Amino acid sequence: MKSSIRVVIAEDDALVNEMIQRHLERLGYTIIGEAHDGHTAVERIRDLRPDVVILDIEMPGLNGLEAAEELHKHCPTPIVILTAYETPELVTQASAAGAGAYLLKPPHPRDLDRAITIAMARFADIMALRSMNSELQRLNTDLETSNADLDAYARVVAHDLKDPLSVILGFAEVLSEDHNQFPPEKLSEYLNIIVSKSRKAVSIINGLLLLAEVQHLQQQAEALDMQTIVNETLDRLTWQIAEGHAEIALPDTWPQVLGYPQLVEEVWANYINNALKYGGPNPQITLGYDSASEHPQDEAYQRFWVHDSGPGIALQIRENLFEPFVRLADGRLRSSSHGLGLSIVRRIIEKLGGKVGVESPPSGGCCFWFTLPKVEEGS
Repeated sequence: MKSSIRVVIAEDDALVNEMIQRHLERLGYTIIGEAHDGHTAVERIRDLRPDVVILDIEMPGLNGLEAAEELHKHCPTPIVILTAYETPELVTQASAAGAGAYLLKPPHPRDLDRAITIAMARFADIMALRSMNSELQRLNTDLETSNADLDAYARVVAHDLKDPLSVILGFAEVLSEDHNQFPPEKLSEYLNIIVSKSRKAVSIINGLLLLAEVQHLQQQAEALDMQTIVNETLDRLTWQIAEGHAEIALPDTWPQVLGYPQLVEEVWANYINNALKYGGPNPQITLGYDSASEHPQDEAYQRFWVHDSGPGIALQIRENLFEPFVRLADGRLRSSSHGLGLSIVRRIIEKLGGKVGVESPPSGGCCFWFTLPKVEEGS
C-alpha cells in the first residue's frame, strides 16, 4: 500500500512544496518530513530514513545533485530529482549522482506516482547489484587467499618437506644395502637421523593440515577459558621446558576473549616453543596480556604476548617472520628459521579479526604478540 511508503520532500519553493505534498497525499503516500536547503535535506533523510525522496535540483547550500551524491555514499535512498528544465547532460548527471528518476516542474500527479515507482525499482536493482559486487569481491578475496595458500603449500612441499624426506630416503638406502658393515654406534647414529627427520616431516605435514583447517573454518567463535588453554599448552611442552631448563612466569588470571580453543592453543604452543628454541640458555619466558588500544579501533581487542630472554631479532628479519617463505637477496626462497608455524599463527589470528606481531626491545629478548576480540559485556 502507498500509505506505507514514507516520503521526504526537499524543495525550497514553498508553493511547489505545498503542491507536491497535496499530490502525494491524494495518491496515498505518507509525508514524514521536508527541507528547504540541501544540507538540511541530507540531515533529515539520514535521521528519518524515508522510503523515497523528492529532491529539487536547485536549492541553497548543496544542490540536488550534490545532496544525491552525499546520500548515495552514506545513506542510500531512492531519489526523484525535480528540475525546471530537461537536458541529456542533466539526465546523465542525475543518474551518476544516484537518482532513480527525474521530473519536470510542475509535476503532474500521474507522473509523480510513476517517477516514485521507477526510482524505488531502480534503487532495488542498484542495491541488488551492489550486494552482488560485494559478494564477488569477497569471493575474489577468498580465491586470492586460496591461491596464496596453494602457493605456500607447494613451496613447503618442494622445499621444507623435500629436505627431510630426501635425508630419510638417503640414509634408508645406505642402511638397506650395507647395514651389516656398520658398527652399532654408526647404525644408531643413522637411525637417530632418520627418526629426527621423520618427526620433522610429520611436523610439516601437520602444519599443512592445520593451515587447510584454518582456511575452511566456518564455526562460530566462542568465549575462551584462556587459563585452561595456556595450562594445556604448557603440559604439551613439558618435555621441551624441562630439557631447556626454562622458567616460565604467567599471570594468575586471564581476560575473556573470543576464539577457537584448539587453534588458540596452537598459537600459544608455537610462540612458547619458539621462545624455548631461541630464548638462549636456561630461557626466562614470561606470558602475559595488556591493552591493544594503541588506536581507537583496537579497543575491542585484547593483546596477549610471550616474552623471552634471548638475543632478539634484527628489524629486517622481523618484517618477514610471519611469512611462510623469505626471499633472499639473490632471489631464492627459503623457509623462515622460525618455520611454517608463524604463518599458521597469522592465519589463525587473522581469521578471528586480530593481528600478530613481534617486538625486540634494545634491552634484549623478543616479544611475540597476538590480539583477540574481547567478550562484550552482558553477552
